[in-house]
Amino acid sequence: MLLATALNRLLKHAPERRAELAGLAGRTVKITVPLTTAVLVVTADGRLAHSHATPEASITLPLDFFYTRMTDPQAAARQVLLDGDAELGAALGNVLGKLRWDAAEDLSQLVGDVAARRIVWLAGKIGGIPGALGSRLLVAWVEYLRDEAPMLANKPDVERHYAAVDALRDDMARLEKRLQRLESTVKQQEGNN
Repeated sequence: MLLATALNRLLKHAPERRAELAGLAGRTVKITVPLTTAVLVVTADGRLAHSHATPEASITLPLDFFYTRMTDPQAAARQVLLDGDAELGAALGNVLGKLRWDAAEDLSQLVGDVAARRIVWLAGKIGGIPGALGSRLLVAWVEYLRDEAPMLANKPDVERHYAAVDALRDDMARLEKRLQRLESTVKQQEGNN
């Protein structure tokens, strides 16, 4: 729901993008971003709605995509992972890639037009270098938590853990069967005596 709401907020200010999406009405796509995944359907009015249908295509945007896009949109586009109906994924990705957030517009509703423009201008001046450093620090921090101080598990470790849990479950089931057979054997021997 959150992803559809965020994208629809951007689409609200982009009628030409909604018109492009309207041509894909009824088609479903799964969109995965670092914090959430959602299956969305394109509505007849060019908006996105949550869906329980099986997605026809899948678009995955890794964490690297977001900070690469600020400096090199073409390199960021190469990081997008498409699966399923490639034509649908590419068409939807192209439309969504053209969306822009007008921060000044949203801020102006809270603080007024002049103050919003000044805040956006100041953020652009201040945010360039610290923003780039911050994104690099975020990636380094995630890698540290995953690799150095294993607070986050990496995929091979999780798969090994699941395999070990499955093996333990199977071993326990075999042990229970052996104990049941042993118990029945003991009862038979007691009955014979």
